[in-house]
Amino acid sequence: MSRIVHPPSYPAAARPPRGRTVRFWFDDRAYEGVEGEPLAAALWAAGVRDLGRTEATGAPRGLYCAIGHCFECRVRVGDRPDRRACLEPVREGLRAYRQAPPPPLASGDRGAPA
Repeated sequence: MSRIVHPPSYPAAARPPRGRTVRFWFDDRAYEGVEGEPLAAALWAAGVRDLGRTEATGAPRGLYCAIGHCFECRVRVGDRPDRRACLEPVREGLRAYRQAPPPPLASGDRGAPA
């Protein structure tokens, strides 16, 4: 007969400490998050799922792999584009923005050097 093992419950004093709460901005709207947690996690906790648009179709982009491999969560942090929200730590005063897709290539241009 198998036995169900439940994870232990820890008293509050034994739980890892939670970081301090900080204010950050996403698309000029203020949010609160835990200092040092990934920006994507803080936005997800606040209900934000749309982090930008795809280049090909303009469909919404959001959190996909959450470990920095896929680049689906790219945002602009300050003046730095293409920052992965799943790797960008939340800090006091952080300003991040949805990143607009680049303009489409001209007809016949495949992006290869001439």
